[in-house]
Amino acid sequence: MPELAAPEANSNQTALDAVLAKTGAKDRTHIQRHLTAADAEPDPAHAALWRKVAELLASLAPLPVQAVGHTAVMFFVPDGKYRMQAFALEDQSDGRIAVYIPDILADAIKKKILKKAAEPSEYTVVASLRASLHIEALDAQNTPEPPTHVKNMLGWNRKSLRVTLPIIGTDRARLKALEELVRLAAKPWAERIAAAAASAAGAAPASPAPAAAPPRATAKAGGKKRSA
Repeated sequence: MPELAAPEANSNQTALDAVLAKTGAKDRTHIQRHLTAADAEPDPAHAALWRKVAELLASLAPLPVQAVGHTAVMFFVPDGKYRMQAFALEDQSDGRIAVYIPDILADAIKKKILKKAAEPSEYTVVASLRASLHIEALDAQNTPEPPTHVKNMLGWNRKSLRVTLPIIGTDRARLKALEELVRLAAKPWAERIAAAAASAAGAAPASPAPAAAPPRATAKAGGKKRSA
């Protein structure tokens, strides 16, 4: 199957489209094939949920993504001259989607986004009476051999959360809570990226001014007057 072309820029381009346009053809093809398979399913919920989550992650991690086969996507942000993995999106086509984010669980509870439930790894969405999220804390000790798409997010004192969303049953309350978690996790670099973009825009060279027209020749003093 030939590699797919990058999405063309247009006024309706989403953050995900913009990121995919910058992504290498091989990674982009893996992602497109995964979406094609999801779109072919009788229930559109799978592809719709994947796109919503991927769009959210891409809006906060604008660098080209990296696909891990057809099942996972790694999202990156600038880190000086280098890049840092910010998120991962995993979809094994088993009825659920896993989102990996930096560990901000304590802050999420403090800000009343989540509340610990009675069941292990279950957290109640404070803004909802019935919604909950399944969240697992990962670190180098309890995940000594992490998969490729999570490896960069662990170790060196880094910890991550795996937020699992069911394909069927993920309502607006769960999606809203996930968005709040992702934005909270992105806070350390979101302001830095925005400031860098503003600085780059301010430092962009202005368009060159059009060349001035040459001055018109003037008649010499005392010259003959041109007749009509």
